[in-house]
Amino acid sequence: MDDQGCPRCKTTKYRNPSLKLMVNVCGHTLCENCVEMLFVRGSGNCVQCDTPLRKSNFRVQLFEDPTVDKEVEIRKKVLKIYNKRDVDFSSLREYNDYLEQVEDIVYNLTNNLDVENTKLRMEQYQRENRDIIQRNKAKLTREQEDLEELLLLEQQGNEQRRLEVLQEEQRQLQAKRKNKQALLDELRQTVSLQAVPKIEEVLYHYKPLAVETYGPPVPELEQLGRLGYLNHVRAAMPQDTAGGYSSALACHRAIQDALSGLFPSKG
Repeated sequence: MDDQGCPRCKTTKYRNPSLKLMVNVCGHTLCENCVEMLFVRGSGNCVQCDTPLRKSNFRVQLFEDPTVDKEVEIRKKVLKIYNKRDVDFSSLREYNDYLEQVEDIVYNLTNNLDVENTKLRMEQYQRENRDIIQRNKAKLTREQEDLEELLLLEQQGNEQRRLEVLQEEQRQLQAKRKNKQALLDELRQTVSLQAVPKIEEVLYHYKPLAVETYGPPVPELEQLGRLGYLNHVRAAMPQDTAGGYSSALACHRAIQDALSGLFPSKG
């Protein structure tokens, strides 16, 4: 979709397809909402060129380039004054010179060239040709008829293109949604078909550590006191027992070390 947008609020037709752009005699664009806000009193200045404008002169922008809308509007006004036809001239050369003069006026006003002198020329021509202008006022020239027809066709073409783009975007969005849903359905089906493994938990059973000393049997830890092994072992201090240390444990480890390897292993 085109990126036409309002220079004030930065809203574009891409983000808001229903955006209505308006254009005035200066050829600069504003959206309808900004026109209502800035010209609430009926008049104001253009936000881009500071030209004094009236709200009543804003019209819907028909072309992608607002300069074309400006030229079309100026041409309409000029042709209301320069409304002679070929039958009003004695020769084709005079008629062509007249048309060239009209084009110069339209070009100057559209591009802001020598505007004051151009308007003075128009006023002088209007005074000198008042009768002819009034006579031809009710009759549209072939150029005006063609212009109105082109405007209508352009407007219809723009609207048709805009609808086609919107429809294509809707089709693409629906296709993405369908593909996404199909992928989710496939994933759900795949997960549901897989058997969930059963986890069997086994309770932990403590097995005392068996130390092979390859020598005489070592008394059990609980027997050391009864057998007199702890009689000459220093009692553990309170700070020693914080980490789980005990006199019996140290004694038991010393006995294991003493009896280890006293006999060779069999085999």
